[in-house]
Amino acid sequence: MKLKHRKKVEARIEKRKNQILDAATLIFSEKGYSRANTDEIAKKANLGKGTLYRYFKNKKDIFFSVVDRGLSKLKERILKEVEKAKDPLKKIENAIKAYLSFFEENRNFVGMLIHEQSSFRKRIAKRYFEHYYGNVDRIKKTFKTGIEQGLIKEMDMDSVISVYASLLNGLVYMWQIESRKYRLIDKIPIVVKIFLTGIIKDKKIRKRYE
Repeated sequence: MKLKHRKKVEARIEKRKNQILDAATLIFSEKGYSRANTDEIAKKANLGKGTLYRYFKNKKDIFFSVVDRGLSKLKERILKEVEKAKDPLKKIENAIKAYLSFFEENRNFVGMLIHEQSSFRKRIAKRYFEHYYGNVDRIKKTFKTGIEQGLIKEMDMDSVISVYASLLNGLVYMWQIESRKYRLIDKIPIVVKIFLTGIIKDKKIRKRYE
């Protein structure tokens, strides 16, 4: 198979998969995993059921493919925004903005994750932490640079990063269970203020965020 043709085939496969996963995200968010079925997903994707099974083994395979795709997109979004800055504090600020903006824009994905947290807690958590810990070294490097530059207080980095993640995840969770009555991105300034004023060492720089 020629390279050009192979790329076209791969692009078509990717398009079909995303078509199915987009439809599945909506169905799982609205109905939950147990009540959703592959017939509905195929119909929502405007595809035949046979086509759906060409790309995915079963409903569970589709569900975890949705989870993996969402977490990968989140990771890519954060990395892209973080790389735009050189200053460690700005990197952290950009990461917070990217995280909350992503979930604001992907509400069905949030709904699906929270909807199924009891049924698939262990497997969702496993996938989440695979992505999370895959980024920990990069996060630690940012904090370490900030400490070396005298910008960030010397603290236990693992604990700081854990609090940082919990703050963001808790906010997303509350936003969802409160029926998204407000815009998640409107909370960015207060999150940045709370977190950065707690870790910034230099009083003058800290003043900028107060």
